[in-house]
Formats: sequence, structure tokens, C-alpha cells
Amino acid sequence: MSDDTTHDTVSLTPERAARDSSERLTALRRAGLGADSDPEMERFAAWVQRALSVPVALVSLVQPDRQVFPGMAGLTGPAATARSTPLTHSFCQYVVTSAHPLVITDVRLDPRLGDDLELPGLGVVAYAGMPLTDEHDQVLGSLGAIDTEPRCWTTDEIFALGEIARSCSTELRLRLARYDTSTETDRRDEAASAQRRAHQRSRMLLRASQSFSDTNTVHDVRARIDELLGGELAPTYVETVLRDRRGRLHSLPAGARTPTEADDLDGDGDVDPTAPRELTAPLRSHTPAAMAIREQRVVHYRDRDELATAHPVETVEAMRRRGLHTVVAAPVPGHAASAGAILLGWDRHDAVQTADLLTIATIAGYAGQALRRARDLRHRESVAHEMQNAMLTVLPEVEGLSMAARYAPADARLNVGGDWYDVTVMPGTRRPDAPVVGISVGDIVGHDLPAVTLMGQVRSMLRQAAWDHPGKPPSTVLSAFETANRELRLGAAGTAVLAYSHRIADGRWLVRWTNAGHPPPILIRPDGTAEQLVDHDALFGFDIAVGEVRTDHELLVEPGSALLLHTDGLVDAPGLDVDAATEALLATVAQVATATPDDIVDAAMGRLPEPAHDDAVALAIRFHAASEASPDAVPPPWARARPSHRGVG
Repeated sequence: MSDDTTHDTVSLTPERAARDSSERLTALRRAGLGADSDPEMERFAAWVQRALSVPVALVSLVQPDRQVFPGMAGLTGPAATARSTPLTHSFCQYVVTSAHPLVITDVRLDPRLGDDLELPGLGVVAYAGMPLTDEHDQVLGSLGAIDTEPRCWTTDEIFALGEIARSCSTELRLRLARYDTSTETDRRDEAASAQRRAHQRSRMLLRASQSFSDTNTVHDVRARIDELLGGELAPTYVETVLRDRRGRLHSLPAGARTPTEADDLDGDGDVDPTAPRELTAPLRSHTPAAMAIREQRVVHYRDRDELATAHPVETVEAMRRRGLHTVVAAPVPGHAASAGAILLGWDRHDAVQTADLLTIATIAGYAGQALRRARDLRHRESVAHEMQNAMLTVLPEVEGLSMAARYAPADARLNVGGDWYDVTVMPGTRRPDAPVVGISVGDIVGHDLPAVTLMGQVRSMLRQAAWDHPGKPPSTVLSAFETANRELRLGAAGTAVLAYSHRIADGRWLVRWTNAGHPPPILIRPDGTAEQLVDHDALFGFDIAVGEVRTDHELLVEPGSALLLHTDGLVDAPGLDVDAATEALLATVAQVATATPDDIVDAAMGRLPEPAHDDAVALAIRFHAASEASPDAVPPPWARARPSHRGVG
């Protein structure tokens, strides 16, 4: 917003200062406000600081020779200690004498300010101030927002500041009204009622400015609307209506969570698949909600007669069936147009005041911001998980092996991670019926997008290292990757298991692996027993592993056995005992020892803690017997170089 709302430069002339001071000081004495801290004024200053995200906010009142701050937030230095400044440091005086808002992007560049304002000593660069008035519309002071750098104030910010200023003015007026209660009983009763309503509205708006901060989905936003508007205003009926890009309107019924087709419920091309919704009407329909959305304004009918003057009989009849007399529909703002509307109804005539309409509109504005944030969060989450899933391997078809893998993201939004699995036929295989299969499972440190991108690089680099070192054992390949990771300063760190396997002449399978600090693979035998392959070295990517010689471990596996590789998301979570969880996992997979790899990984992933705090991978490989013996199968060089030191059979 530009400074066009700033009125012509005004000066605090002695004549007007004297005239206003007499009236204003009398009112301020009646209100009991001065330089001392006032709890309510402090609350309004803190409200402005939070709502507009400004360093400093002030409730300022002008006295003959100074301005005082009964409410302040963020102010430091001598002015904060004294809770006042001379008029040479006062922007409030301009608001008081002009009786209009004062909005300035950069006070240093604005020629309209008087020469007597000592700008260097203020520490103020951008200023927005709203008048605080009494019941006679006399300006008592200002509610100001201050920034220490140039700022182009937005329309929403000025609107919010004006709304808070109205609430603050109401508080001032109530104080003045309370001063005369001893002689004006009727005025006292009216003021008390106004105070309660103003306080309720102030509390509601304050809660609204905070309540939507932790909403992540359309359902969350709908629940907050119910909580905020279903309290003090006490409507009989509350309905949130959202618009999709096809111009259809959808109702979000309270408490329902019915997934339906993707309909883009914020008008911007995205959808929350868990959000409940049912088609109610096209945008062109003659309903209060549709009108509020089309015309982008609050629609208010005090009774059914007013409703009937603007809507067809069927709309009036629908309100009658619901038992409603007063109806209000407030637009929920979107990016380019209204994203929807909040529809409220009461079972009595003239149930809301003008100030209530402002409260409803403000809450609808907060709801619109929350919907846009939910859309952006869904988009980022979707992109992150799609990118991670795109990096996961399509398992190859290998004679003599069957395999299955599962990946599950963490429940926390955007809590993507660096878990991966990979299976590939290695280069240098001499016979198609006896391929060497490379297997890797690992976990990059971190649960964010950088971890996902690093995971993709690490997986690809491991493949490249294997291709560059044909016939070499897993330890050599892993060490080659670590050298590249360190020399290129990639910064990848985590755990991994890298294994090679092929079928030997007697029909058994030779598995050779190296383990960089990863959860041990689990060997599942046909007899139903399960064993962890616990041999391991240090994690990769950390200083402790620099210069360490990686070791290989070998195992002869009987046909019918299975190997389960997994990440720590299956056994490690806050409050979970890792040893107990590991034993439970061993017992679970032992029960499906002869099942398919799909059944094995499903059983393993079924043990994920709820909620899942980490992503998880499970990869199961079943070793089958050869259809016929292959006595002339040529083993890879690493298998010929040394005999296995461990066997099963």
C-alpha cells in the first residue's frame, strides 16, 4: 500500500493544541490513562505487534508537552523507561490534529512532515497510525505500528490495524462511560453491555489471529472456524462453503472426513484429499454464500423478510427449514478471487451488530490466509514425496530370486527423509543364468529435501562405483564412494548395507556384504528361524570413518531362505526400546518365513510405530533353488579370491 492514505501535512498549532488539549485531557483523566502501564492498553499494543509483525507498537496519548504510552510492545531505551517522549518525537500528534490515519512508507523521504520532528533520534522509518476516539469522535491518541526499515503497508495490514484501533477505541469509550455511571444509570447499563460485546469481539479476534497458525489442512481450518464463531456469537448454524476451479461450491460438514474426488477447494489447482465435502450449488446460484463469494462482500439479512428481497423463494425456504432468521455470509479471500464463504445463521431476528460483522469478516480473512498456507504446504509435501518416490528403484527380474520392497514416509508433514533401497544386476556377469546381483539399503542423515537429494546422489554414486570396479567386493565399492563423497565435499552421511549375491554350482547362494553402521540384515531360514547378520563397521560420512578399512562378510544361503534389509524407522522411535522392537521384528518375520517377499515386507512394515516419526524401508529377497545344476557357473572374481568363512546349511 502506498502513502496515498497519508493526509496533507498538518502542524500542531498552539491554538488548536490549546483547544484540543483542554477537551482531550479531561477525557483522558476520566479514562484514568497516563504514562503508567495499563493492562488493557498493553494488550492492544501486543496485539498490533503480533498481527502486523512489527518491531514496535504503541498506544500513544498526547498531553500538552509530551506523548505518553499507557500501552507499548517492543519499545526500548529511555523512551521505554519513561513511557513518554517530547512532542518533537511524536507522530501521534499528526494523527490527533488531523483526526485521520497516518501511513508512511519511509519518514526520511516524506516531505509532508514538519521540520520540527527530530527524525534521527526516533529510530522510526515506517509508521502506520490509527486514531483512537471517544464517544464524540474526538481523537484522544493513536494506535501506531512502527518498523525500523522502509515498509510498504498492505491493505490487509491497514485494515487489521484499523480493526484493532476500533476495539481499542471501544475500550476507551467504555472507560469514559464507566466514569459517569454513578449519575447515568441507563448509560451505565448500555456501556456494560457494549463492554461485554467489545471484550468478546476483542478476545475472539485475538484468538483468531493465533488459532489458525497451526492449521495444515482444510479440515483443520474448518474446525477452527467452528471453534471461533460457535462461541461468543452463538450462531444456530455454521457452514463453510468452498469454491473449486470449476465454479462449484462445496460444503465442509463438521466432523466428517470423507475422501472424494480431487476438486481444488481453494480455487488454485490443489486439493486436500482428506477434506470432507459435498456439492451444494453452482457459483451462479442465488444463495447468500454464493453471493458473498461472487461479490466479495459480507452479506447480512436481519430477518427472512430482508432475505426474501434479495433471494428466490427456494433460498428463503431452505433457511426456514433450518429454523434461521438472521443470516450472515462472509467471503473467504483467495489469491485472485474469493475461495469460499462462511455462512452463519441464528434462530432469532436481528441477532448480530455491525461490529459483529467486522469480527466475522476478520475471521474469514484469517481463514483465507490459513487455506492458502494449507495449499502451499500440500504442494511442498506432494513435491517432496513425489521426488523421493521417483528416486526409488524399480526392482529387476532376476532368475532364481523374487523380491519386494516398501517405502513409508513419516507421518509428520514434509518430514521426508533419505531412506533408500536399490537392486541391480552387476556388470561383468559371465552367465545369464548366474547373474551377480547388487543390493543396497541405506539412510541419509536428515528429514528434509536436502536429505532426499543427497539420497539420490548416494544411490547413483554407489551404482557408478560398482560399474567402475567390476568384480571387486562390496567393501572396495563402498570405500570408492566414500572417497568421492569426501573429495567432492558432497557432505552425505548416514548408514548403508551394500551386498552382492549369486548362485554357486551346488545351487546355494553366496552373499557377501559390507555394513556401514546400518541396522543388521535379517536372514530368514525355511525352518522359521530368523537371525540378524550383526557384523558391521562405522557409519559413512563421519570423521570416525576416515581411513577405516571396510570389511566384507560372507554367507552361504540355502534355497528357500529369505533376506530382509530395512532402515531404522522400523525399530527406532521416541519412547521405543530398540532392542525390544528388534526382537519383535524378528518374531514377526519368522512367522512368515515361507511366505512371499510381499508378505514379508508387509508384515515388517505393519510394525511401524504410530505415529511414525521416521520414514522406513523394507526390502525382502527370496532365494530359490536352481531348475537345474550349473556346475560350470563362473563365480565373480571376489568370490574366487577367498573362501567364505561362514555358511548355512
